Amino acid sequence: MVSARKTGGGAGSTRTSTGSFEGDHLLRKLETARKGPAAAPPPADVPDLSEEGTDPGAKALVEDAGNVVAPSLENLEVTVPHDLTVSQGELLLRFHELVRAHSPSRPRKNGEAVRMGDSVVLDTLGYAQGRLIPFSARTGLELEMAPSDLLPGLCEGLEGTPVGGSKQVDVVLPESYPVEALRGTPATFLVDVVSAREVKVPKDAESDAFVRKLGRGDTLEALMEALASDIADERADDAWLEAQERVLDEFILRTEVAITPELVDEEIRRNWNTGEAPLLVSKNFGPDEMQESLDGWMTDPGTRLETERRLRIAYALRAIIERDGVKLTPESLDEVLEEAIIPFGLSLEEARGALADPALAETIRHSALHVVAVRYVMSHAEVRFEGIPGRFSGSGKPLS
Repeated sequence: MVSARKTGGGAGSTRTSTGSFEGDHLLRKLETARKGPAAAPPPADVPDLSEEGTDPGAKALVEDAGNVVAPSLENLEVTVPHDLTVSQGELLLRFHELVRAHSPSRPRKNGEAVRMGDSVVLDTLGYAQGRLIPFSARTGLELEMAPSDLLPGLCEGLEGTPVGGSKQVDVVLPESYPVEALRGTPATFLVDVVSAREVKVPKDAESDAFVRKLGRGDTLEALMEALASDIADERADDAWLEAQERVLDEFILRTEVAITPELVDEEIRRNWNTGEAPLLVSKNFGPDEMQESLDGWMTDPGTRLETERRLRIAYALRAIIERDGVKLTPESLDEVLEEAIIPFGLSLEEARGALADPALAETIRHSALHVVAVRYVMSHAEVRFEGIPGRFSGSGKPLS
């Protein structure tokens, strides 16, 4: 899983980072990692499969889910490719982002036109081929008004739109667009400009005086070294995430479980209800338009495949929990809580408060048990990284 940050943009002449970071950072992660990578959140319907009061569709699947046989964890081995090379483009982009974060800015007033270089908050809806584009309904989308590889021409088309106003922008979806079936297709985005900030990047952003204000070194070269180190650390984290995904893929290949289309539909519907649906309701979409949006999610091949995969993982983990007696203790809850609440967007303080509420505590505890189970599986795995000597457990411990 390589960082999704795009290359390009920025200012300044820097030396390109090379192999000096390539092995060092990953090895340091391998030697010090003990907690393991973040676990994907469990599907929403799995917690209720064995409890009273579940949805009729979910209850109908309890018998099949209960028959899942926990797979063997013996010889669970994966090899992970990696690319820790930090490009000059990445460094320039990271430098650009850091400079913008420390540049003077002011909020634009309601009715004031947005300009290229502004930081804006948008609500978006996209249409292609006469239908709502799946996953295009976004609220509170924060971005820089700058050329974009994901939606070429969107920001350029928004320039001059007043804060609080709306604009219809026509684009052609690029070959890298996430919805594969729509790549290369003309599309129209309806965009509400919720807010904007004018950002004034200093002309002396490359000077040592300004660099010192950034708090990452006294010179531009030292700053670039620090940024390259950050990116290399992220590469190492990505390598561990990829290791976890590969272990879980091997794990579910060993698990026999019938995931019905109906169960996939139910999980997608739950995700849509908490994802895109609220925004569409706020935009006064009618029943037919809401159904069109849901259909887009239901029929997207990538969404169905990933949903089925997540369900298989959840059932296989539940079988492991039951067979091997994996428990959520007060100590393990405290250890994994920060990771377990990622799907809910809670702070640690909010999560601890929620644990005192019986209505909320069970959901958080289920998510925490999911994390504990993933870590349990990872502890039985053996991981190799291409180009890195040695073998490691899935929890990061070197193996002799």
